[in-house]
Amino acid sequence: MKAAGQSVGIKFTGKTERSPNTLLSHMLADYVLEKKGWKAQNEVLEIMFKAYFTDGIYPDVDALAYMGRECGLDEKEARDALADDGLRYKVQNMVAENNEKVVGGVPMFVMNGRPVFSGARDPSAFHMVFDVLLGYRREVK
Repeated sequence: MKAAGQSVGIKFTGKTERSPNTLLSHMLADYVLEKKGWKAQNEVLEIMFKAYFTDGIYPDVDALAYMGRECGLDEKEARDALADDGLRYKVQNMVAENNEKVVGGVPMFVMNGRPVFSGARDPSAFHMVFDVLLGYRREVK
């Protein structure tokens, strides 16, 4: 995994030995998408991945509130989102729906409403899927 990460500029350090429950991270990502759009969501996801996998920062409420600030939320707004029971319920339902689609790992990639693959992938895997979606290549079942 370290070699695959290095090939795309990700440095997996192993500094965080605990595996988090990622519900809060998903809640923040969903909230940022709703309030700031997909570009901000992409930014906060990059911040979260770097914080955890490279810097060894565990994604608890305090860390995630800080990460939310990095993409344009104020800290109180981020904390409120992370404590919102309605958002928690929404994200838990989204996770349950994706689990029904046979999520085998994270990240999980869904394109055109269909699960495509999960886990770290080489960029060529994305090119193949995009080619299929654009009609350049016959879909492989």
